[in-house]
Amino acid sequence: MWREGYVPGGETRFFVRALGSSDWRDAGEGNGSRDDLALLLHGWPEDGSSWAAVAPLLHEAGYRVVCPDLKGFGRSDRPRRGYDPRTLGDEIAQLIRNLHARKAVLVGHDWGGAVALATAFRHPGLVRALATVSSPFRQIDLTAAWHIPLLNIPVLPEVAFKVAGVPLTKALIRHTAVVQEPFTDEVLERYAAAISETPSGWLAYYRRLSRKALLDWSVRRVRRSTAFLREPAEPNRLRVPAVVVWGEEDRATPIHLARRVAHDLDAELVTVPGVGHFVHEEAPEVLAKAVLDLAGPAEHPAIGGEPEARSSGSSGEG
Repeated sequence: MWREGYVPGGETRFFVRALGSSDWRDAGEGNGSRDDLALLLHGWPEDGSSWAAVAPLLHEAGYRVVCPDLKGFGRSDRPRRGYDPRTLGDEIAQLIRNLHARKAVLVGHDWGGAVALATAFRHPGLVRALATVSSPFRQIDLTAAWHIPLLNIPVLPEVAFKVAGVPLTKALIRHTAVVQEPFTDEVLERYAAAISETPSGWLAYYRRLSRKALLDWSVRRVRRSTAFLREPAEPNRLRVPAVVVWGEEDRATPIHLARRVAHDLDAELVTVPGVGHFVHEEAPEVLAKAVLDLAGPAEHPAIGGEPEARSSGSSGEG
């Protein structure tokens, strides 16, 4: 059964949904630490409920599964500041500790993947394994992600999503998802509510992190064109096992980005045919299998039994 409530992560209070946990409400009360946590971080324009199909599959493998609304989204705190990678990573690290976990399996979609990566780079000792889903790293294709420049315009996006959050959210998801069945009107209206009340919160991801990505991309272009400034062609030193999962028909973050991301992270790549940007909703069993193939079942099974891991679905590897 799902449990809901608030757990602090640094100065941010996260609204979380949890499966398989009896002590998650008692953050900071010294109930011990375990290695059975799977922390699922959603992207834009959604909230933690977007993991509803993946979470039970990981719970069957023995995990306590926690799905927070990211900072700036849904019912979590929505401050105007603190959206730099250092702060975001530190807050998720503290959230993991407050959920009584020694280590967590991190799964992040879209911006959730960027936050998961920031956490893994800064706090590798807290991360058992990492799966990023349709989440660019060090590069952005603006011919597909045309919404990023628009969201960097001052004031206009705040007004647009306050006034027309529901139709805008529906249009964006309908455009970028190939498998449409999970996205009922009820689901889309819930996602719209998660981003419409205080748009300035989640817009900070685009105005802080996307600008940093574009700056990094510009610097790399200069380095590549200047021999003595060129970086070595080596993957980043991510010190945790990782998998990159990508929909082959993703219109927001095209598949050509996936191989570079996997290379840069020294990670396995799993591509999913017939699926768009929202792999966790369009092909949840494929994603759950990729996570469990990487991380295995929980080392200390979640309270309520020790079920076997489910293995179903299919995927192609790049």
